[in-house]
Amino acid sequence: MNESRETGNGMSATHATGWLRDHSSRIMTAGVILALLYLARSVLIPLALAIVLSLLVTPLIRVLRRLRIGKASSVLVAVAALTVLCVGVAAALGTQILHIAESLPQYESNVQRKLKTLEEVTVGPILRLTNETSRLTGIHQSAQVPPASAHDVERSPPGAAPWVAVLPPPEFESHPLLLVWKLLTTVWHPIQFAGIVLLVLIFVLLEYESLRDRFIRVAGATDIRSATLALNDAGDRLSRYFVSQFAVNLAFGLAIWMSLGLLHLPQALLCGILAGVMRFVPYVGVAIAALFAAVLALAVDPGWSLALSGLGVFILLDIVVGQLMEPHLYGHATGLSPLSVVVGAIFWSWLWGPAGLILSTPITVCLLVAGRHMKGLGVLELLLGNSTPLTLPQKFHQQGALSGDPDEVIADAQVS
Repeated sequence: MNESRETGNGMSATHATGWLRDHSSRIMTAGVILALLYLARSVLIPLALAIVLSLLVTPLIRVLRRLRIGKASSVLVAVAALTVLCVGVAAALGTQILHIAESLPQYESNVQRKLKTLEEVTVGPILRLTNETSRLTGIHQSAQVPPASAHDVERSPPGAAPWVAVLPPPEFESHPLLLVWKLLTTVWHPIQFAGIVLLVLIFVLLEYESLRDRFIRVAGATDIRSATLALNDAGDRLSRYFVSQFAVNLAFGLAIWMSLGLLHLPQALLCGILAGVMRFVPYVGVAIAALFAAVLALAVDPGWSLALSGLGVFILLDIVVGQLMEPHLYGHATGLSPLSVVVGAIFWSWLWGPAGLILSTPITVCLLVAGRHMKGLGVLELLLGNSTPLTLPQKFHQQGALSGDPDEVIADAQVS
């Protein structure tokens, strides 16, 4: 008996040691992956954006290929169309912003009056409360600066020349070449980033089949069928998602433009373009666009009605689009649970910043598909997917026999 007990204890200790070793290796692997994702973000972010854009323009390339246009020509035409669209949107935004900057002096009195009103409403009560509290507690201290003594005065050595600041002449600061140089240094990094993304996009589209085969060979060397199904599933889901999202955001921007135009808000086109573009940013994009439109309305309108009406338009249209259009177009196309979308947005924005926030949903979809088709990553489908984790008999057994909650069992049975 003692020998068998010692043998059982030895087996349990060995099992516990193996379990700890296995989980420690997984934690270390996850830490290494996170470190690589963070350190290599300058390379991975353009690559991820290029892959996302490739999924967006793939339907256009397929249409061009059906028209008997060559592969390279189709790719170049699609990338050129995407570039023209992005440049046009950027030019329209820049032109509208410059027009607003030129028109702001006309509304300076409105801005000053409303700032004064806001200060009286927000800061005024706080100051009055502070003064009253100081008066009641008897705290009245006047700031008095003691006169400087003769020993504290730093004397200049005799014969020393006074210090003179040499400033560049005003005409040098406004020199055209200097202004052009400042402009180029400001926009160089965004242009460089966009150029890298477009270059990677072209090569991804030209070598799409080759990259797909290489990925299948690396990820599914032992099971090519599962790797192929996973890749096709991810491509189809993401392509449908991006095309539908582009259509929805375009319709949202047009609706904002028309609605604010009917409200006679100047630069309604700028607000519409900004609303359509910022809606690609989850959770905060529409709020930023609405805040910009409200600030513009406050500067233009002497009253407060235009700003409130503009905010109402944003709220109403966002509710309509989010509750009616999106569920029918791509509400369940990704297969993600709402909580996984929120957690993914927080995680990827923490890891990659604003670019990670934009790419959070596509990357989370890829992880879900990988968990669905790869055995070693099945836990990802359980954590990220919107499918029911328990079967109906298991759920009834868990709720009725284990949890002792008959009301929940009856409610689920009625829904089923």
